[in-house]
Amino acid sequence: MKTLVVYYSLEGNTKEAAEKIASSIGSDIMELVPVKDIPKKGLMKFIHGGSGATMGKGTELQPYTKDASSYDAIVIGTPVWAGKPCTALNQFLSDLSSTEKVIGAFAFAGGSADKCLSFLREKYPSIKYTVSLADRNSKKLAPENGSKLSAFIEELKSELISN
Repeated sequence: MKTLVVYYSLEGNTKEAAEKIASSIGSDIMELVPVKDIPKKGLMKFIHGGSGATMGKGTELQPYTKDASSYDAIVIGTPVWAGKPCTALNQFLSDLSSTEKVIGAFAFAGGSADKCLSFLREKYPSIKYTVSLADRNSKKLAPENGSKLSAFIEELKSELISN
């Protein structure tokens, strides 16, 4: 099954996981790049990112480097902003001609990403596999990321091999 991992990463957490997933399942990978950079620090980071995410808004993105319509399956990755997917991922999903191809989602949060992943599963019922990962700065939760990500990858592999 021809698979694409699509992600947005502000601080590198999501990028690192996306690269590991893509490498492990033998898929292509595409980073979502906003036309206007989102500040990485300070109040503007939260105002710009969190307010748009809360309202489910997208953001203008640079041209996609892959044609998502040519893939059989898509796995998406996002940081969690205000309990929701980031604006870059919202834009990608609204541009996607068939969201039924989205089979997996992973999300990074300072705490739990479960609320964001539940929102994605409700909005996109084709998502069968999810994993909530902790920001690397979370000393309490981040050590669990490796085993959680490995289990998620194994689920994806099983799905992709069986189809």
